[in-house]
Amino acid sequence: MSDHIPSLADLRRDIDVLDDQIQDLLRRRAEAVQRVADSKEASGETGEFLRPGREAQILRRVLERHNSSLPPAALLRIWREMIAALYRLQAPVKIAVHAPNKSVARWDLARDYYGSTTSMQLCTTAMAVMRAISSQPLTLGVMTMPEDGEKEAWWPMLASRSAETPKVIARLPFVPNPEGSFADLGALVIGNITPEASGEDNALLVLMLAEEAFSFARLSAMLTQAGFAGRPLAQHRGSDGMIRVLVEVDGFVAPEDARLAVLASAAGDPNADAIVIGAYPAPVR
Repeated sequence: MSDHIPSLADLRRDIDVLDDQIQDLLRRRAEAVQRVADSKEASGETGEFLRPGREAQILRRVLERHNSSLPPAALLRIWREMIAALYRLQAPVKIAVHAPNKSVARWDLARDYYGSTTSMQLCTTAMAVMRAISSQPLTLGVMTMPEDGEKEAWWPMLASRSAETPKVIARLPFVPNPEGSFADLGALVIGNITPEASGEDNALLVLMLAEEAFSFARLSAMLTQAGFAGRPLAQHRGSDGMIRVLVEVDGFVAPEDARLAVLASAAGDPNADAIVIGAYPAPVR
């Protein structure tokens, strides 16, 4: 057995070798993404390249393999930086941050997930975010978390079956960072992207019904009757006399899910409706 103790110079050379290998692997990763983009173009495929469900699966797999002293939040930050940077090989993605009062907190949360090289803009109103998404299809909106009783709720604007209406596709932070300055801050990400299942998901529904037909106790029974496990997040009284209730349910829910009709029917209101406004991979706990 050798009693050789490596010197600092030896250890630093080892680090240099590892850095070269990491850089080579990053180059190969970028080349693989470019081949996917070229293949799509050659085949005429015009599908969405932003895949929040697929990205969540990648991050969960990385976490499952993780076995080192490197903090998990730092590891996933590296992966998110790589994923966001490689967006550019297919198209430029922009982020519109909903930051009332020009708060930097949500900006920090968005930057942490979408990378240091992604173009970002600050929007003090939800309507400004919606305009950015409408005028630039590859713009994602990082929105404030809904709160019950808020005066200017943005989420009712998504309660539409129009293909042009943005959908909720992600929730931030995906991995909480206990050392982060804004660890308790949350956000929902919206965009003109079709939500996809990741294997562990939550969906957001908006239930619209007459005011006299609503109560939280009754809503719980209605969800159970329709086969959902969920919880109300917020309610909003519209100028049309209808109450809109934002509900988070367990699992992925497609827009054509038959349980939605059951939920609307359970309200006993002929004008009641239940609409999926998006779904997102469940954050890692």
